[in-house]
Amino acid sequence: MTLYLKYRPQTIDEIDIASVRESLTNIIKSGNIPHAFLFSGPKGTGKTSLARILAKTINCTSNKAMKPCNNCSSCLSITNGNNIDVIEMDAASNRGIDDIRVLRDVVKLSPANSKAKIYIIDECHMLTTEASNALLKTLEEPPNHVYFILATTNPEKLIGTIKSRTTLIQFTKATSEEIMRSLQRIIDKEEILINNEELKQIIKLAKGSFRDAVKNLEQYVSDKSFLNNDTEADSSELVLSVIKKDINKSLEIVKKSTNIDNLTNELLDKLHQILVETQNQEIIPLIEFILTSKEMVKYSPIEELPLELALIKWVNSK
Repeated sequence: MTLYLKYRPQTIDEIDIASVRESLTNIIKSGNIPHAFLFSGPKGTGKTSLARILAKTINCTSNKAMKPCNNCSSCLSITNGNNIDVIEMDAASNRGIDDIRVLRDVVKLSPANSKAKIYIIDECHMLTTEASNALLKTLEEPPNHVYFILATTNPEKLIGTIKSRTTLIQFTKATSEEIMRSLQRIIDKEEILINNEELKQIIKLAKGSFRDAVKNLEQYVSDKSFLNNDTEADSSELVLSVIKKDINKSLEIVKKSTNIDNLTNELLDKLHQILVETQNQEIIPLIEFILTSKEMVKYSPIEELPLELALIKWVNSK
């Protein structure tokens, strides 16, 4: 099991973005938990983890202080991902009207073993307009035994009426202090030897993502030379070659890179600086191609392929 999965937050107190932790704590303390939430924010900031914690909070059988005990059968099954009353859907794969019609039919059924049925719909902005409108009808009058937790990295793509029917919890990129808090739990429990400068470098490379920070720490544990990979120099060289539309040189730099994710982030940082300083609109398509490539990485069997495609598209664009 990866460190990220092993140390996913299991209680609200372990959620490291302070504003999110406080917002949800206040809602739960009020004793009036809404039946539809929208968790909005960048990838790797804990939206799905918090959705599962909220599901445990609602369904915990030993729950006296509105906190999951993490010991009852309900909590354990949600943690293990095998609770039949907590349904996780990826809207990227289940985005059509037929998928939502099936959901609308089954929400009427009572929970099998829990107090409530909870639907966690990830990347909900990927739903088609027809599917979104069908979901809206369920959100307007959800059965008492049903809760919806929608998660998205692109809230602007959601229809306004869905946003108006949900309680928004806004996630932001994690601060260095919040990532430090998260990593320190892992470092202490795993007894990882790491100095402050190395830890700061891992946090910097994470770009505000808890998930990426833990992945970086894990890579450091298995290969301490990970932090010595000079993506800064590579990205500087790559910027020059892509601006010149030298595709052979660009692909050569990508091919030799040992950390495509970091190279891509450094490249975007530098292109962003150029855009802000020069307002050169010609590089906007390049930035858009690269941003799209970052979304494609999770579906690609070859890590560097999406970035390579982005650069080839840029070089061949007018």
